[in-house]
Amino acid sequence: DLRQALDLYQRQLIEACLARHQHNWASAARELGLDRANLSRLARRLGLR
Repeated sequence: DLRQALDLYQRQLIEACLARHQHNWASAARELGLDRANLSRLARRLGLR
């Protein structure tokens, strides 16, 4: 369904961004236009953290 597709897309996007930034969460959050805490919360919801 739509929620699963969106979660998968977000998970892939965050994983790729973290890889580009050597798992520096603050830098990845900046690139994604998110606050670091919000990125962390989203990653936890998606099972990345």
